[in-house]
Amino acid sequence: MTRDWSTQRERGNRFWLGFMRTMALRGGRPLARLCLYPAVAWFLLFARREQHYVREFRRRAEGREPRWRDVVRSYWNFGSVTLDRVFLVAGRDDVLDVRVPEPLRDLHDAPRGAILLGAHLGSFFAMRALAHRREDIDIHILLYPEHNARITDAFNAMDPELARRSIPLGAPDVLVRLHERIEAGCFVAALADRVGPADVHVIERPFLGTPARFPAGIAEAALILGCPVLFFTGLYRGGNRYDLLFERLSDARQVSRRERPAATAELVGKYVECLERHARNAPGNWFNFYDYWSR
Repeated sequence: MTRDWSTQRERGNRFWLGFMRTMALRGGRPLARLCLYPAVAWFLLFARREQHYVREFRRRAEGREPRWRDVVRSYWNFGSVTLDRVFLVAGRDDVLDVRVPEPLRDLHDAPRGAILLGAHLGSFFAMRALAHRREDIDIHILLYPEHNARITDAFNAMDPELARRSIPLGAPDVLVRLHERIEAGCFVAALADRVGPADVHVIERPFLGTPARFPAGIAEAALILGCPVLFFTGLYRGGNRYDLLFERLSDARQVSRRERPAATAELVGKYVECLERHARNAPGNWFNFYDYWSR
């Protein structure tokens, strides 16, 4: 049984990725969404192990035995978010209703940039709609380029600027590149709900009633750089609507080396609290289809 998300086989191939991209950009979103039906059916018929993990999460998040339609809804939402990523990367977010409750710049008053901590909850790329509409919002991404490499390459081909705005995790100069972007006033987004192969500092926190492991490197980097940290998620609400939500986790502050372990643990704890609250409120947006609580 595969317990580590980073070792799971990548779903899809270049032909189908190219087909979906062509359907979306040339045929339009309503036509492209017809492809979601066979895609969801495939997962329901053949991805039995992932279904077990969907049920386990929803059982924890909702406190009841999940129904068949709950599993279908989780897969449908995942397919919808994946398809809409095509429009977001291509700058065609005008077909989507992305709502932002408050201006991102108003969440902190520092002239420098900030770190955005997201999760596999809703759409990570929904924030690109915000960057397209606001010239003062410059967003860069921390990621593992080797994971889902075919999908990453396909989206980089659609928008070469996406590759330039990406910072590969595990690179020896990742902290230097992160510092350069923060000093330039950029927002740097990272997914902080999975422990990856480059994460050497891991913190365990209760999540939905059971301890789970979370990477602490990006939180520690924020304390080293002295930049604000915000939680963010782009929750899919059905149809073409997304709600972008931001919450301040930490103001701009630098801590001494001696105080850093405790401050890092506190920051990760605040992130996990936000993640759990939003996961309970929108369980159909949870897209970690693996043994999440395994050590």
